[in-house]
Amino acid sequence: MTNLRIPGPTPLPPQVLASLSKQVISHRGRGFEKIYQEIVTNLQYFYQTKNPIYLLTASGTAGLETAVVNFFSPGDSVIFFTCGEFGNRWAEIARRYGLNVNQIKFPEGTSVKKEIVQEILKKTKKLRAVFITHNETGTGVLNDLFAISPLVKSHPNKPLLLVDSVSALGGVNLPMDKLKIDVLVSASQKAWMSSPGISMIAVSKDARERQKNSKIPKYYFDLALYEKFAEKNQTPATPAVSVLFSLQAALALMKEEGREKVFKKHLELRDYFRAEIRKMGLKLVVADIEASPTVTSIWPPTGVDEALWRKLLREKHDVVIAGGMGGLKGKIVRVAHMGYFSKKDLDLVILALKKSLLEIKKI
Repeated sequence: MTNLRIPGPTPLPPQVLASLSKQVISHRGRGFEKIYQEIVTNLQYFYQTKNPIYLLTASGTAGLETAVVNFFSPGDSVIFFTCGEFGNRWAEIARRYGLNVNQIKFPEGTSVKKEIVQEILKKTKKLRAVFITHNETGTGVLNDLFAISPLVKSHPNKPLLLVDSVSALGGVNLPMDKLKIDVLVSASQKAWMSSPGISMIAVSKDARERQKNSKIPKYYFDLALYEKFAEKNQTPATPAVSVLFSLQAALALMKEEGREKVFKKHLELRDYFRAEIRKMGLKLVVADIEASPTVTSIWPPTGVDEALWRKLLREKHDVVIAGGMGGLKGKIVRVAHMGYFSKKDLDLVILALKKSLLEIKKI
């Protein structure tokens, strides 16, 4: 059986796999409405919010686009603090919709530094919003929203804070209401251990007020439509019913375990895996204090081609890991540990890494 260790889609538990075999139901029936309500309630538990959460049949990237088009108008001044490929992509979405984007880039493999955030915010007079990627999947960096959020919310313009937590939420503690996050986006195929196809977006009261004045054209991603249909526990258009079955089953398992245990597991197994990688003599891309609980990036040994390494792992050892992205494309490998995984899964990865490196030396 393939050990799938890429940062999404991730493996599915047996109960989730079984849910996908259920016959589809009417998305306008009472049965669907009960499922929708259960999913949103359980998501609110993990988002740690009382805000409404809308379910889009779309990818995580679509959720990020939804966050841009619903709360702004062309020419609005916004700041993106980025440290990798996914932050860069979100900033590009905003540019294409005509926002006045000030992108502050940090070196790939490092986090957004609160001192720089504070300095930039002090110098910025006109500001409608701040965007930040919580977990930069392309490098395995976790940004400290506990330190950054208060800086944003203390700005005199009262900017919205929009957060991409597509590859962390569900596996990492991020209390939306406590941190006063205004828009929080995630997606089903990552730490939520369910099928790809659903983007989840939570929206604060302040953001919903801003939404009324947005001048960016939209239709499918118009959250005003989702808000209207959410009153009936429905979605505006036909949703991916089977994917929602899988999300319902996964959330039930996660709720039964409890969010504190889920968060703790991700932290403990991250630390275990990083320690084992170091024992092998390999170098980690990200410093411990900034390391993601859901994905770890590794420098290949000198002289080892990362593409060849990944191919050997995939074809001979049935372990599938990811390569680098953006400026680190072709330079690093990434191993995911999010959602449905165990220490045994990581031990199999570690064993495969060791064996494959010995095999490469013989080539």
